[in-house]
Amino acid sequence: MPPVVRRLAAYEPPVGDAAWVAVIPLPRPRPVWQPEPEPPSPVLDAARLVGVVLEVLDGRRTARLLREVAVPALAGRLGCSVRPRSTRMVRAPRVCHPSRLVAEISVTVRREGRVLAVAARAEHRGGRWWFTAFTVLE
Repeated sequence: MPPVVRRLAAYEPPVGDAAWVAVIPLPRPRPVWQPEPEPPSPVLDAARLVGVVLEVLDGRRTARLLREVAVPALAGRLGCSVRPRSTRMVRAPRVCHPSRLVAEISVTVRREGRVLAVAARAEHRGGRWWFTAFTVLE
C-alpha cells in the first residue's frame, strides 16, 4: 500500500498580521541584583588613640589608661614597656579599613632624635574602638 500524505493544520502565525503579534507575550526583564550597601565605619579618632598610648609609654600618663583603649592582653604587654622619654607624632595617622569594624593605623613618630614607625590595629567592639595590636618599629 502506498504512503498517504496529509496536509497538517496551520501552526505558525501568518506573516504580517499585526493582531497576532499583540498576543505573543514579551519576555520580562530580568531583575538586576544589587548588593546592599555596607553602612559606614564608626567614627575613629586615630590621633587621640595613638596619642594616649604613646603618652603612657613615655610615662606622661598612668598605665591604667591603657585599659580604656586596649584589650587586656595588649594593655598588660604595653604597661611593661613604660620608660621616661619624649615621643611626638611627626604626621597625622594614616587609617585603612580592611572591614567596617577594623582599622589599621600607621604613623611616624619622633623619639629621642630618631623617626620611628608605629603600626596598630583597632577593632570596634561594644560601641568603642579597642587596640588589639600596637607596635613601635625601632
